[in-house]
Amino acid sequence: MKALRIALAAVLMAALVFSVTGCSDEDAAARVNDEVIKKSDLDAQIEALKEQYPDMFTGADGEGRLLEFQQRLLDNMINNVLIRQAADEMGIEVSDADVAAEVDSLKQGFESDEQFNEALTQAGMDVEALNQQVREQLVTEQLLASLSEDVSVSDEEIADYYSGNEAQFTEQAAVHASHILFDPADKETAEKVLAEIKDGGDFSALAKEYSKDPGSAANGGDLGWPSTPYVPEFQAAAESLSPGEISDLVETTFGWHIIKVIEKRDTSVKPLAEVKDQIVELIKQQYNADTYQQFLNEQRDKADIEILIPELATPAVSQEATGTAE
Repeated sequence: MKALRIALAAVLMAALVFSVTGCSDEDAAARVNDEVIKKSDLDAQIEALKEQYPDMFTGADGEGRLLEFQQRLLDNMINNVLIRQAADEMGIEVSDADVAAEVDSLKQGFESDEQFNEALTQAGMDVEALNQQVREQLVTEQLLASLSEDVSVSDEEIADYYSGNEAQFTEQAAVHASHILFDPADKETAEKVLAEIKDGGDFSALAKEYSKDPGSAANGGDLGWPSTPYVPEFQAAAESLSPGEISDLVETTFGWHIIKVIEKRDTSVKPLAEVKDQIVELIKQQYNADTYQQFLNEQRDKADIEILIPELATPAVSQEATGTAE
């Protein structure tokens, strides 16, 4: 639920990006093809960040970081306006039903309507504003999808990617093990359990009963395939065992371990057939990113963009925009 709340917070904050309406010159940060991006919207996002991260712009270089962030934030706002304008020109529309479905999906991240409405209030929005923001986002997604709808990946491209990125598809040697962990001061119990195992005791059942490792005890001590090496003493003991073998007591900083090796694997490269679909997706993702950036650059080249706050005019950032429409 926390992740969904973070996602909703991002959606709510993004609403500020699309709040492009008529305003006084004093509240204008930029004009994009005669549409105004309000300075108050830019300031609101900065203030929200300051509230969430009080130390973000403090210190000797705080003012410099603040100016750079304002420049990049305004540039990203300009990008988003250009994408929305392009979608309008292409006639891209989103139905009310699609908007309602997306909002309902967001609501599922909250325990009640009250919590959902509280989040809206904290973000300075109401349901109507959220609906409009969701509509803008869905329109943008459709535009981006239309830019790459005819993408196809050839076998040659797949083979070239595979041969050029072998490390990406390499599985390192690893040991799949189970263990029973005892507190550092409880060697006596560890010795008793080890003796019971050597007499034919059920390793899994004893792990559930005695292990102090909350992450594996309920699974009979099974640690699964590790994503990183174990601590050195554990790693050395596990590597010295064959599948099915059980160690003597092994001491680490965590305590005393009894280790059982389930299986081992050598370093190997996954065959192309196994990772072909993954490679296709990776190539498409890169193509989509490149196509989007090219499209955005084209929109910027032909747009009439005027930054009305002199210190925020940063041609280098604008020509090599890193922000994307969310």
